Amino acid sequence: MDGRLARGAARRELLLDAAARVVAGRGSAALTHRAAAAEAGVSLASVTYHFPSAADLHRATFEHAGSAIGLELAALVAGAAQDAAAVPAVCAGYAVRLVSERRVETAAVFEMIVAAGHDAGLRPVARFFQDQLTELFLPYTGEEAAARTAGAAVQGLLLTAVMSGEHSALRGAVEGLIRRYRRREQTDD
Repeated sequence: MDGRLARGAARRELLLDAAARVVAGRGSAALTHRAAAAEAGVSLASVTYHFPSAADLHRATFEHAGSAIGLELAALVAGAAQDAAAVPAVCAGYAVRLVSERRVETAAVFEMIVAAGHDAGLRPVARFFQDQLTELFLPYTGEEAAARTAGAAVQGLLLTAVMSGEHSALRGAVEGLIRRYRRREQTDD
């Protein structure tokens, strides 16, 4: 990659990190070109160059925040296919990381999921994340409806932890919830 392309990619990353902080801290409605520029400490022109419309900025922010946590989720999905019995403990550990180490990205994703309720452009990204959670739980539950429900319930626990700032009981809550959805023919360890 030549120097200009590398600088452009680095600038885009800087802007998206700043946009995720805006969304996590003030909500998706607060994300504007000006807000992203101020948070990143760059000119308004820099933001509009990379993201010509507000919709482009919102969609890219959602994808960026989601990809930051989505890569780890993809690895979990792959691992769950090989060891379904480990799903509750693995997911509980992941949930704690999401509300502690990855809190900004997690809060931004939740804000954008809510925004997808009234912004059709964000819905495909929200569906993608829901489908990834379903895929994670499917080997464990054996049924798509149960996997989707378990994913939604875990999202509820995560949202509560992000909102309250309290996550001391999250690991046990997530692990216990997921164990309730285990396939009938599987036995507990």
